[in-house]
Amino acid sequence: MAVKTMEDITVLMEKMRFRKKWIGGVDEKDVWRQMENLQNAYRSAYEIQQERFRVLIRERDLEITKLKRQIASQRGSAGETND
Repeated sequence: MAVKTMEDITVLMEKMRFRKKWIGGVDEKDVWRQMENLQNAYRSAYEIQQERFRVLIRERDLEITKLKRQIASQRGSAGETND
């Protein structure tokens, strides 16, 4: 399952099952393998979220630059008509 969100991790954890040993509970190697998979899922979701935020910040910066240019051009054209 490709994990993209925290909700995907929740589903992954709900489906998580550990191999049982015949005597003594669960298989320790299986627990460590499952924990490694869970860590990789968290890392994947974090990286996707981080890239999404980078894109949003870039878009915001472009919008701010655009608005500053519009304000500057409006001030420039208003100043020309007052001369």
